[in-house]
Amino acid sequence: MPQDQARSIKRTLEVLEYFDEENPSASVGSISRDLGYPQSSTSILLKSLLNLGYLSYDDKTRTYRPTARVALLGRGIRSHLLGDGNLMAALDELSTKTGELIFLASQAGLSVHYIHVIPATNPLRMHLRAGAVRPLAGSSSGHLFLAARTDADIATIVKRSQEVAEPGKAPDLDDVMREVRKIRKAGYVLSTRTVTPGGGVLGMMLPQQFEHQPLAICLGGVGSVVTENADRFVRIMADAIARHFPSPASQSA
Repeated sequence: MPQDQARSIKRTLEVLEYFDEENPSASVGSISRDLGYPQSSTSILLKSLLNLGYLSYDDKTRTYRPTARVALLGRGIRSHLLGDGNLMAALDELSTKTGELIFLASQAGLSVHYIHVIPATNPLRMHLRAGAVRPLAGSSSGHLFLAARTDADIATIVKRSQEVAEPGKAPDLDDVMREVRKIRKAGYVLSTRTVTPGGGVLGMMLPQQFEHQPLAICLGGVGSVVTENADRFVRIMADAIARHFPSPASQSA
């Protein structure tokens, strides 16, 4: 696929993912600034999505917002991929009980993608948009996925990550394995070494896969808040996962 075509597809998806509870509508300038696109190409892309019926435009506020067509895009596959609603129920429960940022992570190649985000409601909070991407071997959420793999698999993944990493950002196998061993022992990841300065992440893998795809539920917030409340957050998360995704043994008991 030509590079320009791939970039256009990527930007289209990122624009649609940009609209959420914190950005229900937005101007060309704000989208251009927040996503780092040239304003001219952003304007062209938004007008194309408007003509296709995916966005509407308010002349008074000069802002775009998604139409019902966007909301219906995943209607036919949402229940197929995400089960009978247990996943969304678990995420909503964690959001209500903690007030922190809650997000769903999946692995794709050498990256981790945040595919669903529930914004925090606490006054002191972190922000994250759906569609954000983190390196598999160079992030706390990525280490959570690696912990479920064999040591040999991890070594191969780290080597591949080193080959494509930007200068000075290549992951170190010893560092990765040190974090992986912590996760395997605890059963979850807890880290303040995040992409966002001052942030903290706590996450657990889900006990079942969706369409052969492993997923993880994560909580994000101010690093000090996450660490000080770690025990409580772990209990809340473990309880929600256990109730919404009971093991076959507990279901038959």
